[in-house]
Amino acid sequence: MSEPNSSLSPRGAVVFGIIAMLCGVYPVLAGLGVVHVHPAPGAQPWVAVAAGSAFILAGLAIINGYAIGGASQADGSLPDSAPLFVRVTQYVLGIGILGLMFALFAWVAFGPGERQFSSSISLPFWSGSDHSSERSGRIAFGIGAGFMGLFLVVSVVSGARRLWRGGRGGSQVD
Repeated sequence: MSEPNSSLSPRGAVVFGIIAMLCGVYPVLAGLGVVHVHPAPGAQPWVAVAAGSAFILAGLAIINGYAIGGASQADGSLPDSAPLFVRVTQYVLGIGILGLMFALFAWVAFGPGERQFSSSISLPFWSGSDHSSERSGRIAFGIGAGFMGLFLVVSVVSGARRLWRGGRGGSQVD
């Protein structure tokens, strides 16, 4: 029995990529003031632009990786035959997404202004929610920002090494 193909077809990649990009357009337009919204007091427009931009970059990464680059590996990585411009584009898109996520986590954790957090637990036949303190929420997002920043640095370095080796005809595996 053959294993089902887990990769997206080029057409499917374009469809999913466009859906992801469409999810990001509204927050970007709202953050830029093109679409009139009623933001919460103290809400920063750049946060909406950054969050929406992460979705747009993710959609572009799906299209670049699967429709253009032919990511046919089980883990979604680009094949060795992918052109260098596809690899560089995928690297830049990935670093952009991680950078935006880091900025958002860091702003929630360390940015000025009051934050309101809630926590919830859902189990079969029971769910509960409660208001959490600002301090616990900022600590959680601070820890997340620390991990996200570390992941960003590791990704920048390892991705650059992989591109450098790939551009010189070396191995693509770390």
